[in-house]
Amino acid sequence: MTPAKDTSLVKEFQKVLLDDKEFLKNLLAESLQSILQDEFNRFINAGHYERNDNRRSYRNGSYTRTIKTRVGQIELEVCRDRDGLFQTELFRRYQRSEQALVLSMTEMYLNGVSTRKVSNIVEALCGHSISRSHVSQLTADLDQKLNTWRNRKLSAVYPYLVIDARYERIRTAEGVVSKAVMIVIGISESGHREILAIDIGDSENEVDWNRIFKTLKERGLAGVQYVVSDDHKGLVNALQRNFQGALWQRCQVHFIRNFITKISRRQAKSYIPMIKDIFAATSREDAITRKNKLMDELEPVKPDLARWIDDEIESCFSVYNLPVSHHRRMRSTNMIERLNQELKRRSRVIRIFPNEASCLRVLGTLCMEQSEIWETGKIYITMPAIDEGMANEFAKAV
Repeated sequence: MTPAKDTSLVKEFQKVLLDDKEFLKNLLAESLQSILQDEFNRFINAGHYERNDNRRSYRNGSYTRTIKTRVGQIELEVCRDRDGLFQTELFRRYQRSEQALVLSMTEMYLNGVSTRKVSNIVEALCGHSISRSHVSQLTADLDQKLNTWRNRKLSAVYPYLVIDARYERIRTAEGVVSKAVMIVIGISESGHREILAIDIGDSENEVDWNRIFKTLKERGLAGVQYVVSDDHKGLVNALQRNFQGALWQRCQVHFIRNFITKISRRQAKSYIPMIKDIFAATSREDAITRKNKLMDELEPVKPDLARWIDDEIESCFSVYNLPVSHHRRMRSTNMIERLNQELKRRSRVIRIFPNEASCLRVLGTLCMEQSEIWETGKIYITMPAIDEGMANEFAKAV
């Protein structure tokens, strides 16, 4: 006979989840408090009543800190040290991105462009009603931090740049328009990634890109030897003007997307593997050999397409001037894809930004946080001495 299952624990668990409205709030509070305590112990390098020669300081009571979360306000006890040096990092990254999202949605609400659903979301996010003065203060604080980060001096050398743009819908006096959110990522000599710039323009035209690149150089950007981006004409012209002597690599993924628009779905099954085979080559000579093989096949049946490939594809071969270990990561703008997914996750909630400042606030704070993670995280690329053969090749690359 099969023994009866003991469901008492499950029932108790369901009772807690369904009946105790404070369950998640208390669980989150306990978790955050534990994190705070561990952070403080690491700071002073000693636990409670622990004696050791490496102790940095001593406990000196605590103070109460209130944080607004999606499950309501939580009060936490933050430890003090005698020298007053301890400052927790627990809330900072969380608050910036959360504040940006909340502010954007409250702007929609206060400016009369939100729906009842948006109003309910704002209330749930903040845990209380929102006043105009409260929004103004939060906006000023967050914008100051964002502007400081966006205009910071660049003291490192960045041999590699990766550049891309995405489009967001923004409300203007003329109506809702699509505007370009332009992002520049640098890879420093240490091999770490860093988001150097995020800005908004009417489109990816040469004027907007010139403005961004000029500002970057004024902030100290130097040592650029290699740039990867799509082939937008305005962007390429701006690169040629501002980074003479640097190699330009056309993103291979964007090239494949352009190629797909020129053939049928049935033809794509035959030809796309051949394009990918070209890009899988380990040297420029091998890539050109594989390209010529594709030309021989296309020329009799699709001469215009063969001519387009012959004219355009070698702009995707600049990557062969880099160390072989860099080819996979530096042949396209794919490193930005994960960042774009996170930006899209937030912008999808808002759908239409009430103004440019709101768009820059939300996406800028996310970029600021991601850049901090990259700068203090693992090395993205091991950077040996850059081959001198890269120099003075930009004009040939474009």
